Amino acid sequence: MTSTLLISIIGAISAILVSLFGAWLANRNSIVLQTRKLKENHYIAYIEALHNNMTDDETLTNVKDYVFARDKLLLIANEKVIKKLLRYENEGIGKGVDIHDSFLTELIKAIRVDLKIRDKDYPMIYMKTWKKNL
Repeated sequence: MTSTLLISIIGAISAILVSLFGAWLANRNSIVLQTRKLKENHYIAYIEALHNNMTDDETLTNVKDYVFARDKLLLIANEKVIKKLLRYENEGIGKGVDIHDSFLTELIKAIRVDLKIRDKDYPMIYMKTWKKNL
């Protein structure tokens, strides 16, 4: 009788431990997925603000949107992305096209790595400029 009771207690404790471990894993996975989705949203907002800021229609609103999106990245992005972002701004903006494109490509690569999108041979990104026909 005591052995069956002991087996029942061990079984109950095992079931509780397995349930707690499963709940912990599910919660951890949920946090990881929510963080990734948040990063995706912030990265997309940053790219949109960067795009809008680089158009011919440079307005204070575009600059404010860019700075706001950038500041949000400083909160959520990993350290490598932040370093690439700051390097892009400090060493790429206002320089020659090749230098700019090189730093922008490195920033985009870092963002893709942070989002767990890995590429072996990611191509160089070239900023396209379209001149309006007068």
